[in-house]
Amino acid sequence: MLKHGLMLGLLALATQALAEDGRYEALPLAVADGGKGGGRALIVDTRDGHVWVWSENELLTSPGGQRRYGSGFIYQGKLRPGTHPGEIIEQQSR
Repeated sequence: MLKHGLMLGLLALATQALAEDGRYEALPLAVADGGKGGGRALIVDTRDGHVWVWSENELLTSPGGQRRYGSGFIYQGKLRPGTHPGEIIEQQSR
């Protein structure tokens, strides 16, 4: 079951995606065995190829160095189009 925070985040993205004709796609991610739980989703920008993971239970570090768990988007990089089915697309350098 999706938690409240994840549902609100996905709702906000869904509303924006409708406004931009489906530009962003959100896919729920399963929690790894032994994980701490929490909702996670993969967010893909279908126009420009940017990818994020949204997590409601991510270890965050504040500018002052304090660490806590909270929700946040983690940028994963930008994908490039493939040339054939089954091709492994490597993350572009930043």
